[in-house]
Amino acid sequence: MNSYSRVITLDVDKNAVVKTFNDQILAGINKGFSDFWVKVKSGRTYSNICAPIAGILDYYRDKDIRFEFEYDNNNKYIEHTKFSDPLIVEDYIDKGSINNPLDVVWKFSSSEAVHELVKAYILELRQADVVENGVISSMEWCINETLDNVLQHSNAGSGYIMAQHHKTTKQFSVCIFDSGIGIYNSLKNSIHRPQSALDAITLALQERVTRDIEVGQGNGLWGLSKIIDEAKGRLYISSCGAVYNKDFHNKEKMISWGYLNLGKNRGTTLVDFQLNYSNPIDIAKALNGYEPLDLWLENLEDTNGNVVIEIANQSGGTGTRKAAEKLRNLVLNILKNERKRIVLDFNGVNLISSSYADELIGKIIVQYGIVAFINNFEIKNMSEFNSGVLNRSVQQRMAQKYYDNKIVMDEE
Repeated sequence: MNSYSRVITLDVDKNAVVKTFNDQILAGINKGFSDFWVKVKSGRTYSNICAPIAGILDYYRDKDIRFEFEYDNNNKYIEHTKFSDPLIVEDYIDKGSINNPLDVVWKFSSSEAVHELVKAYILELRQADVVENGVISSMEWCINETLDNVLQHSNAGSGYIMAQHHKTTKQFSVCIFDSGIGIYNSLKNSIHRPQSALDAITLALQERVTRDIEVGQGNGLWGLSKIIDEAKGRLYISSCGAVYNKDFHNKEKMISWGYLNLGKNRGTTLVDFQLNYSNPIDIAKALNGYEPLDLWLENLEDTNGNVVIEIANQSGGTGTRKAAEKLRNLVLNILKNERKRIVLDFNGVNLISSSYADELIGKIIVQYGIVAFINNFEIKNMSEFNSGVLNRSVQQRMAQKYYDNKIVMDEE
């Protein structure tokens, strides 16, 4: 830090932190500062803080404002989110793939970036936990539509997204932000002619409301709202200073003015939604009969309609319990949501560890029983050595279940 820097504090645990942070920057600029030393205080950190702050920082950087950061050592997670220097999706497309997309801020600027990022998020969702029917296709639809809105309507050229998985509460949360013109400015010259920023948001939540029907059908925020209602989730939208909030109990709260607004032509838009994946979602009901296809799953089906999981390609290694847990969640989500027979193809897998075999297959057999496993799964192309590892792991798992049950019965 030098004597020409303006020191400001970023307290990530405050409700109004995004607007407060922007106000501090503006106050410094008005006093002639162009260099800022940002002291980041520790606290709980969520996507609806990190994504908009990333967008605000880039907005001012485009105006030749510079930032340096000092992090509280008690909160390493906030630094890990990359809010101060978001990851560029297009850079990772060039490298081949996006791994571990959660808990970091991504900047996207193209339809190709949206496609790759959504694909990475949904794969992570399939592997994170066993979810209820309709959750995967609903999340894919919601993220796709909201990111597309940024590219089509914001005039910003790019947007920011961060997603989190809260396993203890069984929730997925997603926040998308752009520093563009805002919903009101997008709609004000359309046939809808909103009277205010809040009016613009409530209009955008209606079916087929768009600035230009030739550009889009206007179903993005409407469909998002309907799916969140069906999932008993939470939806928060802010744009041009107005706020619309629908909580987990379906109660609405609206604020007409006072939230983040970067200027007359820079209203910004933030869309933040959360859903509990232990609640089933009837996506066809939510979208008036429309049900999107799961192209990822279709590409895995063989000519008999079985879903073929190539372990060598779908699993992140075959030596750890963590890798096996992710793959187990993936196949159980297919079984739960699609009720299709699953082929576990070990072609090209030289070695599996005992812990991997136990975590992937032993636990499924214990959960469903050997008969249900045989009816729903097929193991293919497994080497003699790996078969031995698997047999021993399953025997130990079944023996453990037997002794656990016997102890309970003896105690009774």
